[in-house]
Amino acid sequence: MDLNRRKGLILLLPAPMKFTIAYTLLFVYIILAILFWGYSLRKQNSIVYGLEMEKLHLLYPDSTTAVYKTELAKVEDHKKRRTKQFWGEETTFLFVILLSAGVVYFAYFKQLQLSRLQKNFMLSVTHELKTPLAGIKLNMQTLERHNLDGLTQQKLIKSSVEETNRLNDLCNNILIATQLEDNKRAVYSEEVDLVKLADDLVEEMRNRYPNLQIRTHFDVSSAVIEGDKTLWKLVLSNLAENARKYSPA
Repeated sequence: MDLNRRKGLILLLPAPMKFTIAYTLLFVYIILAILFWGYSLRKQNSIVYGLEMEKLHLLYPDSTTAVYKTELAKVEDHKKRRTKQFWGEETTFLFVILLSAGVVYFAYFKQLQLSRLQKNFMLSVTHELKTPLAGIKLNMQTLERHNLDGLTQQKLIKSSVEETNRLNDLCNNILIATQLEDNKRAVYSEEVDLVKLADDLVEEMRNRYPNLQIRTHFDVSSAVIEGDKTLWKLVLSNLAENARKYSPA
């Protein structure tokens, strides 16, 4: 395989795979460099030990004297200390490199996962925004092109207002999600009747989807809690939309 073809194959690889390959090569290079550095230091330690022993033999030819034995013990002790120092530094560097590599790898894939979630979120939001816009456009075109009676006009206008409210809610949801992500939204505490809130949402869905069969059942007539009404409406709205999308007709 020629060089240009290999370059072309590399360019065709997905970005995560490119990162993984480059990251793995760099990681292996650093590990091998540390191991080689440790091996070189230990080899130098042996050379230094040999030179110290030669010096010791030159200074004290008689190996039976007490001075020779004392100096020999010092040489052996220096060798052991250097060996421990080199092994300790090599182990420390390897641990730091492995820990740093794990942190970087984890952070990258967390960011990659977040990027995918944001992309999916934008695709979903775009689809959700197009639906009410298409409804409003259709109603306006119907009013423009046809001479309709007053009752039909009122129905189309009411439908357009409801779609506009839905569009406004979607925009608010996006704004709230952004504020919550940045921890900039203040959560308000007020009395919220979850039953009434759910009834209102169901009524909106009935008006929006007249062919949809919606059944509700509440064990109580009201359920008042302390919370942020806007956020609770967002929660119930998401549950209702999921029920509409993933339940039988």
